[in-house]
Amino acid sequence: LLVPGEDTDKKDSGFKPTKPQRSDIVIGRISKKSIMQGPPSLMLSLRGGFIGRCCITELTDENEWTNMPFGRVVDAKSKAQERTTQQQVVSDSDADHENDDDNSLDADDENDSDEVQSDFPDGKYFKCVVLGNAKSKGTLELSLRESRLKGVLDNDDVPKVNDIAHAYVVSTTKKGCFVRLSRSVEGRVILKELSDDFIPNPSAMFPPGRLVVGKIKGVKDAPTTKKGATSFVDFDMRESVLLATGDRVTNDDIKEFSKYTGVITRVESYGCFCRIDNSDISGLAHVSECSDSFVKNIHDLYNPGDLVKLVVIKIDKEQGRLGFSLKASNFVDDDDSSSDDSDGESDDDSSAVDAMEEDSDDDASSDDENFVAKMAAKMHAGEDEEDGETESESEDDGDSSDSDSDDSDEEMEDNDAKAPQAMDTNVGFDWDGIQPKTSNQTGEESSSDDDSSDSSDDDSDDEDTGFKSSHKARKKAAAKKREEEEISRREAALADGTADQNPETAADFERLVAGNPNSSELWIKYMAFHLSLADIDSARNVANRAFDRIEFRQEGEKLNVWTALLTLELKYGNEKSLQQTVDRACQHNNPKQVYMRVCELLDKEVDAAASSIGSSDLDSATSRADAMFSKMCKKFKSKKSVWIAHFKYLFKGSRHDEAHKLLKRSLQSLPSYKHVETMSKFAQLEFELGSAERGRTIYNGLLEKHPKRMDLLFVNIDKEVKIGDISKARALFESVVNPVAFGKKFNFSDKQMKSLFKKWYRVEEEHGDGNSLERVKEEARKFVANSTARKTQ
Repeated sequence: LLVPGEDTDKKDSGFKPTKPQRSDIVIGRISKKSIMQGPPSLMLSLRGGFIGRCCITELTDENEWTNMPFGRVVDAKSKAQERTTQQQVVSDSDADHENDDDNSLDADDENDSDEVQSDFPDGKYFKCVVLGNAKSKGTLELSLRESRLKGVLDNDDVPKVNDIAHAYVVSTTKKGCFVRLSRSVEGRVILKELSDDFIPNPSAMFPPGRLVVGKIKGVKDAPTTKKGATSFVDFDMRESVLLATGDRVTNDDIKEFSKYTGVITRVESYGCFCRIDNSDISGLAHVSECSDSFVKNIHDLYNPGDLVKLVVIKIDKEQGRLGFSLKASNFVDDDDSSSDDSDGESDDDSSAVDAMEEDSDDDASSDDENFVAKMAAKMHAGEDEEDGETESESEDDGDSSDSDSDDSDEEMEDNDAKAPQAMDTNVGFDWDGIQPKTSNQTGEESSSDDDSSDSSDDDSDDEDTGFKSSHKARKKAAAKKREEEEISRREAALADGTADQNPETAADFERLVAGNPNSSELWIKYMAFHLSLADIDSARNVANRAFDRIEFRQEGEKLNVWTALLTLELKYGNEKSLQQTVDRACQHNNPKQVYMRVCELLDKEVDAAASSIGSSDLDSATSRADAMFSKMCKKFKSKKSVWIAHFKYLFKGSRHDEAHKLLKRSLQSLPSYKHVETMSKFAQLEFELGSAERGRTIYNGLLEKHPKRMDLLFVNIDKEVKIGDISKARALFESVVNPVAFGKKFNFSDKQMKSLFKKWYRVEEEHGDGNSLERVKEEARKFVANSTARKTQ
């Protein structure tokens, strides 16, 4: 055998080395400078300038595989990231390896080198066997296995479904990782099947070359993109799957009131999420089902990773949800329930003792004169909570409730005096049921509680004065009671879905906007919620978040939020902030629509100021509105809608002369084909807010100039009918039917005249009598006769 470098002299003499063939044994030298093909793999230089590739699975026989055989480059940043990842992952074996982890971290700190030492350094020689040609041109497939060197060249067997197999990690992404079981078998592990626990950084936990173990879920032919691999498997690396015995539990196996063992996956304030062992099925154990006794803080009772026994108490097949119960009373008849019950009792006793000690430390001081009486009262109260059956205990409960209600009244009065006045939450939209409770409502509730508590007679007040708790203790108890009632109410609202209808906290709004981010109504209600708390900056931040979250296609929804933000700046901002918001809104929306919304808001501000007492606010509001309307008309002088909006604003303020001057300006700026529509709108405003006679004059001029425009005639008739002048409306109808008698020159077709008679008849039906209806019919008959005669001539 020739090793690399021995044939240099022979090349000069014309010696041409032959390419090694399958089953040839050669000597290779590791070359880290060569580009790695099909990583993770080892590249070797052979005699004659040939290059060989040794797959990571061919370094040693399978029973001798080691983790990270090539080592890996680890800099300071990667080390810190990996340590953080290892600390965040929750595992049952963390406590067992705590000392080992500390030693390994110390070793990492002492090691300043970037390269982790491996058994395959650059330049080292190895005896290899040729397995064939690699997919890359000019590269040979090599193996360092002892069994291959002895002549066993066949590929490894493809594992079967449910087999436990080892594999090396090839690459890891946010969706999972790819593994290699042998040089001809590769696999895939999806993200949720990497571990039973949450992994914040999969790439750091599963670097290329890491040795893993998993269960085969399925086997299929490898895709064409997988070079060199003939089979492809689905791999599951979760510990619960590897340790599971028998068939896995499926949704069809779940029955109501069936009992299982499981593990806590997540703990929230409203309950625990549990996963049934040997399955992927999870459900929620509500906080009321987590213990037979009241649970003050569920995080003190359960932690993620705890093994529990559970009972299925609810199955919602439509939404695919399960409800669990973790109460110990559900397992009284089980064989192993006695030990669990005793443990639970001891835990309850210890927690009760701790609670007693805390209350004693907080509320009873040894320097107090009534220290003994207070301690006796606390012990007496503790006995009442445990038993609660005798008549005397009921009387004591009445005492405590009476004192609680008294303290509740005192505390609520203090809160009413100190509570800041809520800001105006009107941002241009109407809604129901989103305002939080005001102090008056709270006072009514507390007063009702006071009345109910005062209605209960208590004759033992004078006898038990020595056992009353201090004012501070009673105040604390009342606050605790209200807190528990509020928690119960919120839990009930979350359970029946009413919390989504009337959100009361920022968490409620966050949940709603996360489920429906394109709803402008939800975002605006969220802004109003912050305004009710006098938090203007938070309301602005909510609006900016809405612009990023709402899809770009929902232009109307975004414009609604922009309108709400403009209203906010108009009420609580200054001129500079308002103009900046207007400029930003114009960049993201139709500028004309933005200015129309701003002018509409300013118009409402003028109306509000006019209805209130005092002229200073009215003058400032009017000046702001005039400036904005003028700016809009100047900026969009070719749009008739902006001029019409300005007309309406002036007419509402009884500024008729200014409106007529503005009409002349608008006709000079607008194209000629928009003049008719603009003057028609102006005449309608004259009928509604100005002089009806001036409106008639404008319509008469338009009809003389455009005798074929029946739409103008109908609008004129509608306005006459609306103001109650039916005689003028009849005169318009008769002027069309008999144009000569009225000196008119209308030129309507027979089809248009049919529409005219129909409208005339409907007007007479509503405002006329039988004679007027007969007259309409008679005029229609005459017109038909005359029209027929003209056609026959």
